[in-house]
Amino acid sequence: MRYTMTFLETDFGQLGSHLSRSGDEQAAYIAARVVTTPQETRFLVRKVNPVPTEDLDAQSPVHLEIPSRSYVPAIKRSKLDESAFVFVHSHPGGPDDFSPQDEREEPPLFALAHDRNPQPAHASLVASRGAKAFRGRVWLPNGSTAPIDLIRVIGARWRFLFRDGGDGPLPEYFDRQVRAFGSEIQRLLGRLHVGIVGAGGTGSAVAEQLVRLGLGELTIIDPDRFEPSNVNRVYGSSTFDAGIPKVTIAARHAHDIALGTRVNPIHGRVGFRSVTEKLLGCDLVFGCTDDQWGRSVLTRLAVYYAIPVIDLGVIIDPDGEMIRSIHGRVTMLQPGYACLYCRERIDAQGVYRDSLTVTDPARAAELASEGYIAGVQAPAPAVGSFTTAVAAAGVAELLDRVTGYKTAEAKPSEFLLRFEADAFSRNHRPPLPTCFCTNDDTRMAGDRPLFLGMTWAQE
Repeated sequence: MRYTMTFLETDFGQLGSHLSRSGDEQAAYIAARVVTTPQETRFLVRKVNPVPTEDLDAQSPVHLEIPSRSYVPAIKRSKLDESAFVFVHSHPGGPDDFSPQDEREEPPLFALAHDRNPQPAHASLVASRGAKAFRGRVWLPNGSTAPIDLIRVIGARWRFLFRDGGDGPLPEYFDRQVRAFGSEIQRLLGRLHVGIVGAGGTGSAVAEQLVRLGLGELTIIDPDRFEPSNVNRVYGSSTFDAGIPKVTIAARHAHDIALGTRVNPIHGRVGFRSVTEKLLGCDLVFGCTDDQWGRSVLTRLAVYYAIPVIDLGVIIDPDGEMIRSIHGRVTMLQPGYACLYCRERIDAQGVYRDSLTVTDPARAAELASEGYIAGVQAPAPAVGSFTTAVAAAGVAELLDRVTGYKTAEAKPSEFLLRFEADAFSRNHRPPLPTCFCTNDDTRMAGDRPLFLGMTWAQE
């Protein structure tokens, strides 16, 4: 079991500014929802509350005295939010880890936190070097502790702050990439766990590029089996693969490349809860599915769990033997960004149609014949050159989010590629104030009685 914490960039910036505002120690309280999976417990930060100087009994560069009138209400607020209590303070002059004073004072504080607000765990952070370095630990109900292994910061840039540096030697295969982005980024790529939903033309191209970049782990989800018409665009496939699950082909291809990426192939559909839950261990996800049902689930995953989604799409509009347009799309999904409903990329009717087509095809056909839902469409045109180009644009966006190589000051949340016109445009559309994605009850809400706020189909 590892423990991690996820911040939005705005909250992390607010916390850092407060903790580094003077040469004295500073403190803050955080409310964070706790998400538990078999491999990981995540703290999703929902609120940062700096402790003002007037709430402190004493303050200096080497110590703090915080009265109970300050921290007891903070514990109560975290309970009301159904969140864990996280205590944060700074060490302006060091040490980089918890001090002997912290070791004396935190046990009774967190015993009180567990007594007043029962949670799987509460947590503490210490910031040093001007709030540029953080160490964290969780406090379990029995009074024991465990380190926080990773802090994620999600925003215009994505930061992954690991507890240990991972300073081992890098394989020679990545020498040219290290020359471009440096060894630190290469080591980071080797520690990321990325989900890919859809292993067709776009998804297989994303997997190909991520494996060759040296990604540490991929979880690839797709319900379909390979058909001969897929061979023009599915990487790693051949004309002999008919009937094989696409995820099996993706895993086989990654194994043959032999750069060490671990692949978890899941032959299933996002839209069913047991499959979707496999994505909760990912650092980010690529959405490479054509159906609105799957895209609606990924939209909610990004909002509820602050797992960024890079959603990709390609539409070829033919007119007989001519092509009217070829459009590609790269859409970023995370809290604070317009979701796919806000952008009208998906709608309730399309989600219902696509889910019913899978869960009750006879009923879907009946409703389509009666005109209540749009009928099932024929397979869309697809060309490997264009699916690969959009996949490359999505992977390039991932690289920018972790390196910041792009020179534009503002980070648009969507890119549109019009291949027929040699045009590239950016989209800064804000989220709709009436959409679920702007609701404080859903933003980084984590585990709720109704997973992702959805009613799930019977599997």
